[in-house]
Amino acid sequence: MTRKSKSRSAHKRYISIPHCVVDSASFAEIHGNALKLLTLLVRQWNGYNNGNLTCTWEQMKPYFGGQDTMRNALKALIKHRLVEITGTGTSQRLGGLPPILYAITWEAIDEYRGKGVMTVKPTKAPIRNDWNR
Repeated sequence: MTRKSKSRSAHKRYISIPHCVVDSASFAEIHGNALKLLTLLVRQWNGYNNGNLTCTWEQMKPYFGGQDTMRNALKALIKHRLVEITGTGTSQRLGGLPPILYAITWEAIDEYRGKGVMTVKPTKAPIRNDWNR
């Protein structure tokens, strides 16, 4: 009797950025550090937490040479509308400042189940749908 083989990637997680986003002017205009940060933000997304993604220095320190580099990359993502600020979370971080929450703009914003403050309401459709313009 033959055994049904499972796909090698059946248990592997991966990130996904749609072709329409990659083909957009917004994506073409970002630099390498912004692309790296976008990849790290998309890595946090699990299909149910868009709008609850965070970008703190403690999280991103292994990937960037300095805080200014990371901040400039984040500013570029926001400027090019690849990421949107959605609110503030709660945390016991150093300095006591709560993390800012973000959403990727090609997916709908999910309901926030944390204790922070969400300034954007959940959506049924992606925040942005003008990728091909």
